[in-house]
Amino acid sequence: MSDRILVIDDDEHVCDLVRIALEAEGFSVDAALEGEKGMERIEENDYAVVLLDIMLPEKDGWEICRQIRNSEVKSIPVIMLTARGEEVDKVLGLEMGADDYITKPFSPREMVARIKALIRRTNDYNKAQDKLEHGNLIIDLYRYNARVGKNELDLTPKELDLLILLASSAGKPFTREELLKSVWGFDDPAGSTRTIDEHIKRIRSKIYDYDREHTYIHTVWGIGYKFEVK
Repeated sequence: MSDRILVIDDDEHVCDLVRIALEAEGFSVDAALEGEKGMERIEENDYAVVLLDIMLPEKDGWEICRQIRNSEVKSIPVIMLTARGEEVDKVLGLEMGADDYITKPFSPREMVARIKALIRRTNDYNKAQDKLEHGNLIIDLYRYNARVGKNELDLTPKELDLLILLASSAGKPFTREELLKSVWGFDDPAGSTRTIDEHIKRIRSKIYDYDREHTYIHTVWGIGYKFEVK
């Protein structure tokens, strides 16, 4: 895992603040003041995490997040930076595949803690030595990927985390609030549980591309979701 962080923010003061805080913790930091330059850096370098501001000139952070998730480095962890702190910003970011969000103005200590926690979760999966096999679906915890037969699924980190949680407790119904708390690490801000529905929809679609024989994630009406091969 790389120890290199990319911050994409048009505010040079924010970039400097991020650089100082993270370099003090042993990370190396690159900065881009606009989205397209940030995408160029992502394509050229290996980053542990991308800090992505929503309010960018020309293309906003939502569009850049969408580009990342549709690129060859689609699995790179993304933390959204939002100045307004509005729930809609947070929900949209999560629905587009962001792994976490930080509201400006933020504490450098909080930022460092969130980045370390995100990297630690990824490393924990990489250290695992088990596979989950259900029907035609194989989830490799060691390599941190999932595939149907020989076809690897193009899952974002949060989509994969969500699939792992459900598949690890096959048959157990989870509420949307439980899934949000377990995978994203926070309680439900107003309306944000709908991001669970969006992630489940995308996971189902990606599995369906390669396996139309089985259904893996089922809606439990009035509760949430459960994993069961049918």
